[in-house]
Amino acid sequence: MRSLSVKALALLIAIAGGFASCKKQSAGEKLKPTGTAAAAALEPSKDAKLLADLLKKEAPKSQFFTIQPKERNTIRTQNGTTYTIPAQAFRRRDGSFPTGPVTVAVKEVLSPKDFVLSDRPTANAGDYLVSYGEFFVRATEAGADLVLAAPVTVQVVVRGDNRPQQRVPMWQGDTTVFTTFSGYDYQNQSVTVTQPVAQNPGVDWNQSSAYALFNSTTGTLDFQLSDLISWRNCDAFNSVTGPRTTVLGYFNIFNDDTPNSSPEQPSMLFFKPRNINSVIKFYNIILDAPTGFKGFLSYQNIVPIGQQGTFLAVTALNGQFYAQLKDVVIGAPAPGTNYSPVAFNLVPVSGADVLAMIAELNNR
Repeated sequence: MRSLSVKALALLIAIAGGFASCKKQSAGEKLKPTGTAAAAALEPSKDAKLLADLLKKEAPKSQFFTIQPKERNTIRTQNGTTYTIPAQAFRRRDGSFPTGPVTVAVKEVLSPKDFVLSDRPTANAGDYLVSYGEFFVRATEAGADLVLAAPVTVQVVVRGDNRPQQRVPMWQGDTTVFTTFSGYDYQNQSVTVTQPVAQNPGVDWNQSSAYALFNSTTGTLDFQLSDLISWRNCDAFNSVTGPRTTVLGYFNIFNDDTPNSSPEQPSMLFFKPRNINSVIKFYNIILDAPTGFKGFLSYQNIVPIGQQGTFLAVTALNGQFYAQLKDVVIGAPAPGTNYSPVAFNLVPVSGADVLAMIAELNNR
């Protein structure tokens, strides 16, 4: 995670999450439809699956540790995060104590590259979030899930590659699906269409009452997990005043074959603010758009004018990937308009090229 100046943190944290609502979720956690008709409606196209499989293959994987439940254990992940688990911390669902070895699985999402590959952008419905990590812990005995014995907690210590504020809010959430029937056209005018438009399934984040505390002695962020099998995020947010705009991203090559309610998409648009550990995904699809103006838009009047950053636009179409990595400064709307357009010229690329562009976001 890159160092932040106070000025940069104050300005860039303030990109209200209208860039995208906080829908963050891996393919393995998405909601499953019930019934044949519902399942068919959400079936992704071949191109959507092609892109989803490319990202999923390289997304952060769970790390596994075997511990003895009667003992106090400290495990350390490849990312340098430590988890201290008290002795006899786990219980079976019936309340009994596990007697066999326990497998602890930990998944961590820490960098812009991780956010894109995991499809877990860092914003909530009201504010832009600067991320200090997303964490998921699961414990099993012989494949059966265990729970923490209240009031036991797992102590987590995260490396402090940059110094955050003294207290960083913790966030928690679960999966949810939203559907809408209205949106905005290629000139940012309100329009209603007959087809449904929906947000991807994802995690609906809510700030908890807990905080991660910065330890100036160790240079780490310390927090506690009070339950398992639920994502916990350590994210900072704020807001500042200043002129804002609605950003519309126009794709020269766009694929909308897959229903918007499907968790897999054949076209995607991400934004990485300059020198900030965050990635925002544009979820809202431009409706009723002619060729050359199809794409995605931010929430209304939410993006700070003058914001520097990098867009990643990607499309899978007829088995071929197309993409562009584009550095921008968000401009003010032209006279007589209420939006700021960004046009993308996607060119044919390989899957390896797409992954290299995603990795490059860590340096922007």
